Amino acid sequence: MKYRFTLLFSAVFAIAASLSMAADMPSGESLLQRYIDRSGGAEAYAKAKDMAMTGTVEMPAQNIAGTVSIFEEGEKSYTAMEFAGIGKIEEGFDGETAWENSALQGPRILDGEEKIEAKRAATLSRITSWRDVYKDAHTVGSEDLDGKPAWKVEMTAKEGKPETFFFDRESGLLVRISGVYTTPLGDFSAESTMSDFRPVAGILTPFALTEKAMSQTIVMRFGNISYNVSLPKDRFDPPAPVKALASRKK
Repeated sequence: MKYRFTLLFSAVFAIAASLSMAADMPSGESLLQRYIDRSGGAEAYAKAKDMAMTGTVEMPAQNIAGTVSIFEEGEKSYTAMEFAGIGKIEEGFDGETAWENSALQGPRILDGEEKIEAKRAATLSRITSWRDVYKDAHTVGSEDLDGKPAWKVEMTAKEGKPETFFFDRESGLLVRISGVYTTPLGDFSAESTMSDFRPVAGILTPFALTEKAMSQTIVMRFGNISYNVSLPKDRFDPPAPVKALASRKK
């Protein structure tokens, strides 16, 4: 009987500890708002209509390096990476069509889950207008990232799979996004870690991104990031091979 009481009390204490931890955790909504406030405020974000980023990209394990350019506006995006000996790798979303194109694999139109994920990633106001993209934000615990504690917030998407946001507990900044993403090779886990935050037009912006997926690591370091650069109207138009493929599909 004593043993059974011990098990009962252990279960009660575990539940109490869990409830206590939940009570101590800030809500997902409050962490998102804290990040917006700490990184510049809603007014500064509202003024940012587009963004241009240029820098270097490398795959350390393969000893491969090149250049990277990223442009975003509203719900449109364009990314290009160029490596010596490999050529250009592009991807984009023009508000209607999500696509990829490379010298090695040629053009590809993204549909289904891939298109949903591309549209979500392309949304410039993804954080400040997060309720337009996600149904809810739920804090699930704390985890150390490189020795620094961060709050974990599960973001339930209105479309597609959920993601997890990690907010540095001291600075309040969003320092990592992870999730399961769809590719032609199947679903896989991936994470994007943001660092080297610097002020640009009143917004603390990460100048370094580290992407990890399928045992591969890509590191991007940006030398220049600008908001409101008045991008050309055709900046987000798919390249000719993608347009040709889209025409054939019709």
